[in-house]
Amino acid sequence: MKHIYGDNLISIRRMMDCSEDYNLLTKWLSDPSVCKYYEGKSKPYDLKKVIIKFGPYTRGEERVIPCIIEYEKKAIGYIQYYKAYSDEYDESKIVDMSKYDNPHGCDIIIGETQFWNKGIGTKVIQMTIKYLFQNENADIIFIDPQTWNKRAIRCYEKSGFKPIMIAKNRELHDDQPKDCLIMVITSNDKDLCTL
Repeated sequence: MKHIYGDNLISIRRMMDCSEDYNLLTKWLSDPSVCKYYEGKSKPYDLKKVIIKFGPYTRGEERVIPCIIEYEKKAIGYIQYYKAYSDEYDESKIVDMSKYDNPHGCDIIIGETQFWNKGIGTKVIQMTIKYLFQNENADIIFIDPQTWNKRAIRCYEKSGFKPIMIAKNRELHDDQPKDCLIMVITSNDKDLCTL
């Protein structure tokens, strides 16, 4: 499988439209520890739900580019990136989107919990930022953790993202509306994440 970016330890490859990759996501998104940070413990995924949601991404039918994170050649998580719509992050009053030609967003899940709290997520985010600026010509990147997810927010801050606003009731988590912290990094800030 072709890796699109990474180093000798961590690499990122495109997720494939195959049972092996769907099974990885099913394993991770049915783990209660992971679900707590995804859509909630009451919303585990089974294989059918994974294929319905992620299949269009893997087949190029949607703008989302799905990727598998590997650590020492072992699949440990998922990251996706996509070209963002100008109104997608409710930032119109905070960020003048007319100044940006190529806004992107990204999301990450470390599915193998034994790899949590080791700095791997931060390294993957930094690699992704660098990749999006250098290879996809992104000029601003958004990420939107839920406000209660302090660990994710710290990871993104360490990677150079800056909080710009709280989007009220942005996502459902266990069927309850939750606020998200909209965070950005621009191409002018990219020296903050130089590897």
